[in-house]
Amino acid sequence: MNTLRKYVLSAFVATVLSLILANVTAQAYCPEVDDQPEYTCYYDGEDECFCYYTCYCHVGQDQCDLALFRNGYSKVPLETE
Repeated sequence: MNTLRKYVLSAFVATVLSLILANVTAQAYCPEVDDQPEYTCYYDGEDECFCYYTCYCHVGQDQCDLALFRNGYSKVPLETE
């Protein structure tokens, strides 16, 4: 019976540790500045899954939008009051 308890406790601890590790590694990595020839983006904040930036284009809007999309950015409309 002691052996069964040890296995159950070991499995429980392994499960908890793997969930903690998965939660820590799922955090977004957000560099402060992303400077590209087409645009420059400055870090604004983050939540559990996303990084938020304010971006400025150095080229035409269509070319800038394509470069941003190609590098994984999505446009989020600004909230207005």
